[in-house]
Amino acid sequence: MTVTGLVATTTTSASAHGTHHSRSHASKGYTQVVVAPAVYDLVTTAGITPAPLNGATAAPYKGTLAARFPITAYRLRGLQIRHTGGISLTAGSSTISLSNFNIDLARGRVSGVVSGTVGDVGRVDLFKIRASDRAGLGLVRLTLTNTAAGALNTTFGVDAFAENATFGYATPRPFGR
Repeated sequence: MTVTGLVATTTTSASAHGTHHSRSHASKGYTQVVVAPAVYDLVTTAGITPAPLNGATAAPYKGTLAARFPITAYRLRGLQIRHTGGISLTAGSSTISLSNFNIDLARGRVSGVVSGTVGDVGRVDLFKIRASDRAGLGLVRLTLTNTAAGALNTTFGVDAFAENATFGYATPRPFGR
């Protein structure tokens, strides 16, 4: 499926006026992000522990980890989906938190707020949105930006993360529960 398939998924049931969906928080759905199996193996082998933050959830999924981030709003004009919650990654005294994700389909990017051992970085582009090569894990593939790879490598004192490397797969479900 191509990235445009994600647009179709997010716009199918939208209202005719549709610039901003305004249902209550509980009915806006979620985006599921599945960590790529190779990344999950790397993270667990390195002793890095993931934990959901502020309303996000995480659970085992097909030999890896799936996290769900609540959708707080979306705009059909501009093709954006906003989320609450996040995930922290911790190894010893080193932690990085990634939260409040915004999917910007027009730019093909996912941004988030970064904080932790690296300091309070603020909102940065974390992932590039690509066509999925593993549809069973998600509609789109998320590859690391140079900024995200650098923050992960700096936080954990490794050089395992690289720009354009697959981090995971995402499937927005704006009307899911």
